Amino acid sequence: MRRMKTVTAILLAGALAFAGTTAAFAGPAGASGARGEWHQDEYGWWFQYPNTVYPANMWEFINGYWYHFGPAGYMDTGWYTENGVQYYLDPLSGDMYRNRQEVIGGFTYNFDDNGAATRETNFKSPVVIPPEDQKSDLEKTVDMMCDDILAGIINDAMTERQKLSNIYYWVRGHFSYGGHSATRDWVEEAYQGLRRHHGDCYTYFAVTQALLTRAGFPSIEVIRYTDNDHYWNLTQCDGQWYHFDTTPRSWGGSFCLLTDAEMLAYSHAHGGCFEFDRNLYPPTP
Repeated sequence: MRRMKTVTAILLAGALAFAGTTAAFAGPAGASGARGEWHQDEYGWWFQYPNTVYPANMWEFINGYWYHFGPAGYMDTGWYTENGVQYYLDPLSGDMYRNRQEVIGGFTYNFDDNGAATRETNFKSPVVIPPEDQKSDLEKTVDMMCDDILAGIINDAMTERQKLSNIYYWVRGHFSYGGHSATRDWVEEAYQGLRRHHGDCYTYFAVTQALLTRAGFPSIEVIRYTDNDHYWNLTQCDGQWYHFDTTPRSWGGSFCLLTDAEMLAYSHAHGGCFEFDRNLYPPTP
């Protein structure tokens, strides 16, 4: 925290931490919690009580939400494990998730009233598309760009396989491989890709995900586990999951609606280019 504290403050914070190890996560009924003020410096956010003491190594209930503070007194974010129980602290606000379901890192988690997380399945979940009235301006722009493309390549008379094939070969025919994606925000990268019509595998993945989801098909992000440096899509056709990799490969090949066995057979013959952890993804036929 790089700020001077008195010994008394540190000792009191430790005492509070010890007393708070059995935190009642339901929170005091009708109460907003601890009194004090939030402060921020170049290292993060911290909370100061009216007596200048700050919480450290403890949970605190503030303005109706639970927060956890680390050894230096900074507000923790992301995953936090205590006594074998996993909790998730919002990456921006730091408040603990409770009584909700969220997709984090591609997996669906349920959080009970105490904030304890349980993973719904062992498989990654399809990307969650927000309701129309909750979409950002960028998401709406990407939607419009995709709608213009889809209007010219799919229609209601087509089968799902025909629609997916047309999406696949539109991307293959209108993009070239080159350069590097500037972000791992798939919406931002889809927008840049649809403007530039070139990019790396993450660009292909992001553009494909935008088109698939806009056309009503689910999309799961697949990542090569050997180096975390190749991305492609898993989508559904006629109720079954299939691999869908629009990125061209120097060895050639089409990867439209392939099974696990087909992808791995190609991978084994070409330097492990499609090695993925089958435990993380729903199986194909």
